[in-house]
Amino acid sequence: MADRAGTRGIEKLETAECWRLLETSSFGRLAVINADGTPDIFPVNYVPHEGSIYVRTARDAKLLHIAQHPAVAFEVDDHDEHVRWSVVVRGDAERVTREDEIRTSGVMSLASWSPAPKFFVIRIAGRAVTGRRFPKTDGRVDHPRPFESHAAVEEPDDHDDATTRPEPIPHHHPVTTRRTPHTPHTPADPG
Repeated sequence: MADRAGTRGIEKLETAECWRLLETSSFGRLAVINADGTPDIFPVNYVPHEGSIYVRTARDAKLLHIAQHPAVAFEVDDHDEHVRWSVVVRGDAERVTREDEIRTSGVMSLASWSPAPKFFVIRIAGRAVTGRRFPKTDGRVDHPRPFESHAAVEEPDDHDDATTRPEPIPHHHPVTTRRTPHTPHTPADPG
């Protein structure tokens, strides 16, 4: 298995498998755009229902953000004994007010982790759903490589001693100046 970048072991998931995985969890992250255009993200409890994600919320920033910028992303990740997976739903969010839709979605049965009362419901209508899965390992540590230019990278000479410490950078103490005490200016008495 390989993804587009050629990374072995990463499986791109079909849409149906993404929705199946979304049904196995109830906690995700909702990414929104603030009124000033900056992104924000909220941890939320959710329920998937008929191609949408339903979230309960308080009268808070989420409602304001989606009213002004309905385009959102929603992400869930999890793992089992053998694999790790991640699913992202992109779509438009809106407040749901129809009682029959709220009832049939099952969103009111969600137990919220937040102590704030959650009287409002948001629906994220999925336009695009993507996911990936990969084998569970202990993880890997990749050290960042410096910016690579088109110039050839210089290899160290065989005779360089790798244990030689570089010269320390000179350190100078901050310059201190004597300050004179501040005397508040008092206007002359016109008296």
